[in-house]
Amino acid sequence: MSVTALLWLLLFVVLSLMSLQASGWGASVYMLTFFALPQLWWWGKAGLLASPRWNLIGGVIFLVSLVLTYRPHALAEQIPRVRMMRLLMVLMVINYTLVTLVVSVNFELSTAVLFLQVKFIIIVFLLDFAIQDQTNFRRVVIAILCGMLFLGVQTNFLGAGKSIRGRLEGVGVPGGNSSNLLANMLVTFLPMAGACIFSKDKSIRILGLLTSPLALNTLLKCNSRGAFLGVIAGGAAMLLLARGKERRLLLAGTLLGALSLVVLMGDERILGRFQSTFAPQNEQDASAASRLTFWNAALRCLGDHPWGVGGDCYKRILSQSYLSGFTEEFRAIHNGWINEAVQWGVHGLVLRALLVYHALRCALTGQRLFRGMGFFDMSLLGLAFVGGLVAFSISGFFGDYWDSEWGLQLCGLCMGFYRIALICQKQQSQQVSAPALVSPVQMWVPTWSPPMIRGARPSLPG
Repeated sequence: MSVTALLWLLLFVVLSLMSLQASGWGASVYMLTFFALPQLWWWGKAGLLASPRWNLIGGVIFLVSLVLTYRPHALAEQIPRVRMMRLLMVLMVINYTLVTLVVSVNFELSTAVLFLQVKFIIIVFLLDFAIQDQTNFRRVVIAILCGMLFLGVQTNFLGAGKSIRGRLEGVGVPGGNSSNLLANMLVTFLPMAGACIFSKDKSIRILGLLTSPLALNTLLKCNSRGAFLGVIAGGAAMLLLARGKERRLLLAGTLLGALSLVVLMGDERILGRFQSTFAPQNEQDASAASRLTFWNAALRCLGDHPWGVGGDCYKRILSQSYLSGFTEEFRAIHNGWINEAVQWGVHGLVLRALLVYHALRCALTGQRLFRGMGFFDMSLLGLAFVGGLVAFSISGFFGDYWDSEWGLQLCGLCMGFYRIALICQKQQSQQVSAPALVSPVQMWVPTWSPPMIRGARPSLPG
């Protein structure tokens, strides 16, 4: 067993033991198995780490941790928007089940996707219930930053993956081990990493400074046009919604990002693919032009099957007939929004769109609450969540990954972010302790004793 494998196993054991004390550590165990799944790396493809389903084990540990340590915060009342998101996810599971049982073209194919989507939704529920206070929220954010940092170090310094036609392949996460999928995951969390650069917490700030340029360079290596458009759309949404000090911080971050791009973008193939995104239709390359054919074929299938055909059934069974005359191969739709409607019906697309919409509203409302309290680093983080959801959705429009796990993880983070914003507002309005406002650094660094982590009122000044 290599040194890397031993270190991973040691970290897994330590975090698992710590998860018995707080759900944030349980989330960290899961993120360890998500960002550094041993079977996806050379050091875990053989030996002790090769056989167990570590991602599933991490999820089980997360669940056990939550069962043992869950204590709802004393100030966390029922939140209507969060309850609506929970209801939407339950309806999504019901819809997946009914489509699979009643109208799916192939029961076995659809069942496999059904189980995968249900697992993703369970993770969202776990994240939602785990983030009951700022301490556990901070632990989840750190876990994600460390996961992205691990990917960046492996890709940029240790030679992980290989370049195929100018695109990084062979690096990723469960369900995202290709250039387009990895790029979509990166654009989802990259705004969060950038916002953490301005945190008042030194450890968070250092992680943000280390992670952001490495993640950006990895994104460039993926060379995904959809991801490029996602970054532009997410950044534009953040600038549009920012106010005052937020906008100044955001402009400073944008300048840093632009300088990084100038330094990192040395491959002409990257610039060429980016420019082809905006080319007229008669100048688009074959890959871009063929997507229009794939989309039109899928829309014809949707017209024939408005209630859905089941998970993976179009790609593996029906696509050949709808693409007759263009190709004899089975092809994906390459559009996450249409793919959702074709697989699970138009109503399935509406349910997922509503879930993302409410996650956006959670992030925006939490951001405005923190702005009103003068906590601009947290306010900027809320904008980053908005930018991440927009980037994820726009990038997902150009590939079959709008239903990927990382987008749902971000929805869970938005739910928790909104909850702690409401808690802080109540603490401030009720003046549960000192009358002075807490400094922004205290929004990241826990200032109360361990019993408070387990649900008692925190001593955060109001």
